[in-house]
Amino acid sequence: MEALQGTGCEPEETVMIGDDCGDDVGGAQNAGMRDILVKTGKYRAPDEDKINPAPYLTCESFPHAVDHILEHLL
Repeated sequence: MEALQGTGCEPEETVMIGDDCGDDVGGAQNAGMRDILVKTGKYRAPDEDKINPAPYLTCESFPHAVDHILEHLL
């Protein structure tokens, strides 16, 4: 939530992209943000099955996540 301060954006208007299911995805969900898990960095298969609710989306990489945002969420 601190990252949104001063941006004029509400959590439901934002998307968090991260590679950590607990901290990134769970944190975004707790803050009311949409979340995308990427299979890079800290990701280990099948991390997306370790959190409930599951991530909004799981992508192969950051660029794939950005492409999804540009194509489907704007």
